[in-house]
Amino acid sequence: MDKLNNTYLLELNTGIVILDSSLKILEINPSAMSFLDVSELASLGNNIDQLFYEEPDNKKALMNSLNEHRGFTKTDAILYLKKGDKVLCDYSVHPITQGSDSVLLIEIINKESSSELKERYRMKSNQQISQDFIRGMAHEIKNPLSGIRGSAQLLSNKLKDIKHKEYTDIIIKQTDRLTALVDNILGPNKKPDFKLQNIHYPIENVINLIENEPSYDRIKILKDFDPSIPELFIDSYLMENSILNLVKNARDALIESDIASPKIEIVTRISHGEIIEKNQTATVCKISIIDNGPGIPEKIKDSIFFPMITGKQKGTGLGLSITQGIISQHKGNVHYNTRSNRTEFFINLPITNSQEKLQEIANG
Repeated sequence: MDKLNNTYLLELNTGIVILDSSLKILEINPSAMSFLDVSELASLGNNIDQLFYEEPDNKKALMNSLNEHRGFTKTDAILYLKKGDKVLCDYSVHPITQGSDSVLLIEIINKESSSELKERYRMKSNQQISQDFIRGMAHEIKNPLSGIRGSAQLLSNKLKDIKHKEYTDIIIKQTDRLTALVDNILGPNKKPDFKLQNIHYPIENVINLIENEPSYDRIKILKDFDPSIPELFIDSYLMENSILNLVKNARDALIESDIASPKIEIVTRISHGEIIEKNQTATVCKISIIDNGPGIPEKIKDSIFFPMITGKQKGTGLGLSITQGIISQHKGNVHYNTRSNRTEFFINLPITNSQEKLQEIANG
């Protein structure tokens, strides 16, 4: 069977899985990987029941289809996935013969995908509206701030009474604080400076920074780096800010929940077959920030990347939104998994060693 690498099959919204005569997976397209929540590396060569199964077992029906060369379709099927989830779908089985070889092509249609896509689009639209509103408001706030600070500075220079100057110093200090907050909302005002760099440099900078902060004294910081990760095209300063935001979120969750033995793990790995947006990226660098806190509150799980959304008692709700924007500039993505006693935020960054790809990333 030819490799499933033509543009048509790769871009199909329908999930495609191809099995050999012993029901082992020969090929799987990105739509199927996304729907079944698996990677290509974890799928190829494994038996179909390592991917999903039905109750009652559907393997006999698949073998009969292969042996009798007779296809079939099943509607409203419930597939039990390897990770414990279950999904509703329709699927069709098509036996295909090429010479002496016979394979099964399984076409899977996610019956939940239409509503999920609509919901995802709605959430993304709401997020964009929220971001645009916040940025617009930030611009309106920033414009008069420089005038306030300048006037306070002039007044301070003219005042001779030190006691009165204390008040102008407060105005200047609080104006600077507001300006810094607005700059965080607006994000960096320069284009990213992408260079080929070791991803562990900005991570080590973050670790060195937090180790000197008293708020991390009770928290055990663990690191587990993969030294085989090649250099990546990144803006080291922006990447450092992104990772620091995630680490600070983990710290705040641990402090507020008063965990007995709080810890934060920073892990890097190479991961194959990850999907970033609509395109399958063969290889990515995965940076995981893991804490043993109470998990993300249910009420904010779907909107956690929105600006001004936070589960913390104190916080602006800007860190995750800023991090998501920075990682998007690097053509990567940010996701999370959470449950009681474990929350993992992970950054996926595409690995490439081509100068052309660097130019593509830099040009947006």
